[in-house]
Amino acid sequence: MSTDIRIWGPSRSRPQGRANALLICGHLCSSVAKPLCAFFVVLGLLWVLPGCNLLPTGLADEPMGAYDRPFPQELAQTEVLDIQVIRSPETTITLTNTTARSFGPSTLWLNGRFGRPIEGFAPGQTLSLDLYDFRDEFGEVFRGGGFFATKRPEQVVHAQLETLVDGESALIGLVVIGQNE
Repeated sequence: MSTDIRIWGPSRSRPQGRANALLICGHLCSSVAKPLCAFFVVLGLLWVLPGCNLLPTGLADEPMGAYDRPFPQELAQTEVLDIQVIRSPETTITLTNTTARSFGPSTLWLNGRFGRPIEGFAPGQTLSLDLYDFRDEFGEVFRGGGFFATKRPEQVVHAQLETLVDGESALIGLVVIGQNE
């Protein structure tokens, strides 16, 4: 397939015949188009290649934080307290410490997978936590739902508080109140 490049203007007359048009096309391809094409290819590579380092390389390269840790399977749940976990509105859970116990820095676990550290939990204190703040060991967030959600939201079926009891880590069960589908 051949491509004709024809240049016509007020100072030039229209080339006569196909031979003249090919002559002009061949001259333009060799003198202007090839170096110009090479210039843009090099310029594109110089622009694109440094940007490759800016692309995400995966979760394994990111440092693990307080959120990104596995659920402590080795800990047994010691007791269940009358602290109710209520999901309302859709992307938030609310819990109130109705006990006389005070908890220091702890981790709240949902469904035995997603954790979120809390600074403490005093008697009578109410916490409202966004479900999107809960993460698993791989950095995945809890699918809380909401207006812009593209996937079906996860249900909160199990909640536990990992805290220190008598100087040792322990899991304390919390009461999850039913949810609407």
